Amino acid sequence: MKRSICILAIIATVFMVFLPVSVYAETYSLGGTDMSIDVDDSLWYVFTRDNIKDNSELKELGISYNSMYDILYTNEAYMDALLLYEDGGFVELFVRKKPLEKGIVNLSNYEDAEVLDLAKAIAKKQGAETYSVYENQYKFAKLEYFDSNYGYYLCEFYTVVNKENYTLTFQKPSTYTDAEYEEMTKIVDSIRFDVDTTLKEEKHNSFWDNIITKTIGGAVIGGVAGAIIALVNKKKKKDQINVEPS
Repeated sequence: MKRSICILAIIATVFMVFLPVSVYAETYSLGGTDMSIDVDDSLWYVFTRDNIKDNSELKELGISYNSMYDILYTNEAYMDALLLYEDGGFVELFVRKKPLEKGIVNLSNYEDAEVLDLAKAIAKKQGAETYSVYENQYKFAKLEYFDSNYGYYLCEFYTVVNKENYTLTFQKPSTYTDAEYEEMTKIVDSIRFDVDTTLKEEKHNSFWDNIITKTIGGAVIGGVAGAIIALVNKKKKKDQINVEPS
């Protein structure tokens, strides 16, 4: 059996040399935001404000439309995505947005040292020891910490685009594996913003204060993960998931 699998793997490798690699990620343009994001919906259950009406996957998970509607709008979230494992483990992603009245227009316009100062300030508020600057085509303040209030390990990315604060929160009840970090990074790197280049920066003496006040940090309880125990015996999204749980 193992030998047959090895032979198949060799054949598959040969074909991959000559054929383009299949990409399963779907692009989600989040209504009400200036953001689009790619998530592999062969692995993740993906719910947005735009797709929850008559969504068969909500029925599969035993979640009502009204419940998911409340989760998204109460938390000012525009996406709630769930990577569910057979043993009941999970990784959940929330994408949230809040407007800023003043201060930062686009975080990517600032120097790395300034973004690091912001990350440090948010980390202090959240009680996080690990913070950094994450940069692809945009700049993010990145935090990693354990939220003792809810028992979740969090990996969060904060940025500001067009005077709006965007927060991506990955949450999990156990520490992250290398494969999960790779998956999260792939998702963050897929983000695209429709940047309004006509907006001008207006620095203030305490120009970080507004974003820190408007930052929605910490675990989101009451989402799909809030009902995770009930989902353990549900049909999982894919017959064999490529990302192994820790």
